[in-house]
Amino acid sequence: MSANINLIIFTKKMIDLNWLLSIIQQKGFNASINEIESVENWDFDDMQIHFCEIETKEITVLLEKGRIITINGIISNNNFALILNKTGNIYETSVSLATKNYSYLDSDTIDEFTRPFYDEVSEVLLFSEMVNNLIVSALGVEVIVEYNDDVHELCLNSHNVVRWVFGFDKKISNHSLKGYRQVAPHIWDKVT
Repeated sequence: MSANINLIIFTKKMIDLNWLLSIIQQKGFNASINEIESVENWDFDDMQIHFCEIETKEITVLLEKGRIITINGIISNNNFALILNKTGNIYETSVSLATKNYSYLDSDTIDEFTRPFYDEVSEVLLFSEMVNNLIVSALGVEVIVEYNDDVHELCLNSHNVVRWVFGFDKKISNHSLKGYRQVAPHIWDKVT
């Protein structure tokens, strides 16, 4: 059984899924959505199945009603899952991609093999279409993170994060991200 690489993205408004799919396809990957479901809560009460052609606007309405959305699909013969959730005014998009076909990504460090993947994802997160919406994103294998507006607390209570990508609104210091170093504007990597 392979691990999952996770991208947990916190934004001010929901990411346009059509835009995201088009970026994935522009990068040369075949991406398709197989299933969209929503639930009332984390106990998975009131599960509803939705058409795969659902628009971002319709998903936003479901999130505003407090529903949690799960989307399953395939990117170039590799399973992926998205979980969309809204808490207060913060939208969370959690992306999981199985590393089965990309075993080199099953790593808790950024090295010469994993860096191109993380750099590509970071570039997308900092695209003009995203950057003003992005609050923070945590990247790594089997990442656990719960949003906190305090960057120090966010980092302290997170696990398996090898890269943080911050939106332009966040003020970051070395003290806030102990154990990480800034490698580019808005990008901090785990020190190994």
